[in-house]
Amino acid sequence: MSKKLTLGIQSPEGQKRVSILGSSKLEELYKEVQKAFGLPSATFLLSQDQRKELKIENSKLRTVTQAKLKHGDRLFMHNSADLFQSNGNSSSTTSPPVPSVIVVEDQLDVELGKQTGQIAKSKDRVNCQHQGNSQCVHCIPYDPFDPEYLKEQGIKFMSFHSYLRMKSGGLSKGKFAPLRNMVCRVVHSSRCEHAPYPQGICSKCQPSAVTLNRQPWRHTDSIMFENSQLVDRFIQFWRESGAQRAGWLYGRYEQHTDVPLGIKAVVCAIYEPPQESSKDTLRILPDPNDEIVEEAASKMGLRKVGWIFTDLVPSATTANKVKHFRGMDTHFLSAQEIITAGHYQNLYPNPCKHTEEGVFGSKFVTVCITGNKDCEVEMVAYQVSNQCMALVNDKIIVPTKDAPELAYIVESSEAQYIPDVFFMEKDEYGNEIKKVGRPLPVEYLLIDVPVTTPLQPLQTFTSLPAGKNPFPVENRLLESSIQDFNAFARYISQFKDSEFPEFVSDLHVLVFMATLDIMPLREYMGPLYSALASKSRDQVIEWSREEPWQNLQAIIQASI
Repeated sequence: MSKKLTLGIQSPEGQKRVSILGSSKLEELYKEVQKAFGLPSATFLLSQDQRKELKIENSKLRTVTQAKLKHGDRLFMHNSADLFQSNGNSSSTTSPPVPSVIVVEDQLDVELGKQTGQIAKSKDRVNCQHQGNSQCVHCIPYDPFDPEYLKEQGIKFMSFHSYLRMKSGGLSKGKFAPLRNMVCRVVHSSRCEHAPYPQGICSKCQPSAVTLNRQPWRHTDSIMFENSQLVDRFIQFWRESGAQRAGWLYGRYEQHTDVPLGIKAVVCAIYEPPQESSKDTLRILPDPNDEIVEEAASKMGLRKVGWIFTDLVPSATTANKVKHFRGMDTHFLSAQEIITAGHYQNLYPNPCKHTEEGVFGSKFVTVCITGNKDCEVEMVAYQVSNQCMALVNDKIIVPTKDAPELAYIVESSEAQYIPDVFFMEKDEYGNEIKKVGRPLPVEYLLIDVPVTTPLQPLQTFTSLPAGKNPFPVENRLLESSIQDFNAFARYISQFKDSEFPEFVSDLHVLVFMATLDIMPLREYMGPLYSALASKSRDQVIEWSREEPWQNLQAIIQASI
């Protein structure tokens, strides 16, 4: 029997997912994509890359499997108007032309793009001799990327929008400083007058050598969990089982006022997908409910902003303590974790109008729960650089076998040409020397991100009243966390009808309700999501009085 695949489709208007059998014809794939985006016709092009080089043509003969598409692959949709435009230069050394796709940037980026980001200085009583609102060199505002100001404030990385201001500064106003997405693979095009690699290669299709630089900016400047209960509920699985755990972070992006033109990821919920884990292994599995989770989150104004995982080992000598093994002397994230982070950032690119492809970098974050130097549980957060995203996207970086702090740049073969990847390292005399990334210290690819919880807890989803047991979290293979109809019946039996808004305001509960076999509620839950998102208690109660919930409640009461 043919296996069903889920594919991510990145379009100028956003990203959606479609599911299709591997035996289906590509024509059916196009129809599914057309349906997902609500398009009047299938006059678009799908490709496996942003430059339209690896096209997936609409075909009545070829199947999805024959096109070598796999579960979890991401395809790019190009508008029909763009199909007749030039693909542009494929080498990483050339500047991209004006974007050939319609880019719909995040609203937050649009708002930040309107701000100057300048930081006012107070008037210097000694040096400022002018009157009124005039300014001099001593009181002119700081630019948002000013290194002196950032150092004074203890800000390690400028924000992405500050970086854009810096790139567009000066007389050229950015004319000679476009953003470039690095490419590390051969891109054979009609401009190449030779057979495809390995039979031939030229300067037009050969990627340039890369020297890795520490990225001076970051797309997400801070991560804030709305309350500590979110993380405590997530860690409970490790406390009970001793096995590691991973989850998707759902929330929103807001302006981060502590960093000039900064962006903050606010985490409102953690959803735990199907996974296999032990004390020292972890693997996320395909999720049959992924579309429903995305639907519930998006209708409540939330999106997937990152992922979180535990790497906790209990202390063998001290109760309630954990081992500390991540740090400057070992590693912050392992090569495998960095490659995984790069993969996820590539799946969730940041829409950007300053590149040909219409995307640049990613706001997606990685959070690790581990032991700190005091052997206490701590959250640390990171992003990987755009260069790392390119290395991962073009499949030229792999982890080493025995050293988690080292990655390895694969070598060229007949199947793939690999450009030289260098990094700079100081020798024993303090001189900088250029080395090939075989192996490659992963610290060159990491950007740390502060992670906090507010002094006054926030609640997108309502916290339960004291004495009430929470609903079991999905996909936990523990006796205490079995999520079934009986568990749901026991959960809601704790509440009065008037407390419906309290017990239903939980992402785990909402997803379970939308996936119930005994009485599917998914098609009726739109108004409930809207009411919860607007925090309209009256509208939530009104929904509970409608026929779908009343019928389910009658079944539940009969089963108790």
